[in-house]
Amino acid sequence: MPPRRFGDVLRHLRRKADKTLGQVARMLDVSTVYLSDVERGNRKPFTRERILKIAAFLEVDASELLEAADRERGVIEYDIKNASSPLEAEVVGGFMTGLARGGVSKKQLLEIQDILKEQDK
Repeated sequence: MPPRRFGDVLRHLRRKADKTLGQVARMLDVSTVYLSDVERGNRKPFTRERILKIAAFLEVDASELLEAADRERGVIEYDIKNASSPLEAEVVGGFMTGLARGGVSKKQLLEIQDILKEQDK
């Protein structure tokens, strides 16, 4: 099954929570037309902050919405200020800087991939 678009995920979770377009739109302070456009894929996914607000309102875990938004944008948002520890902030920040500057080798990326695969088991 191919990954679902952000709007599809949002619509599914909204309906599952038995919320109307109007209820969610009012909570976000946007028009129902705007929200409908997002659900239909005619507008970009909401910001991380708004996605977290939607998830809280729908009483669901935000991860599916966040992942769909990241996929659709082609960008992963990570606020280093919200790291769970200084080590996490240093590692993630260093990794992203290394990637941006071409300082992470293919061998290192493969090692990281192996570590992540092990974590998923």
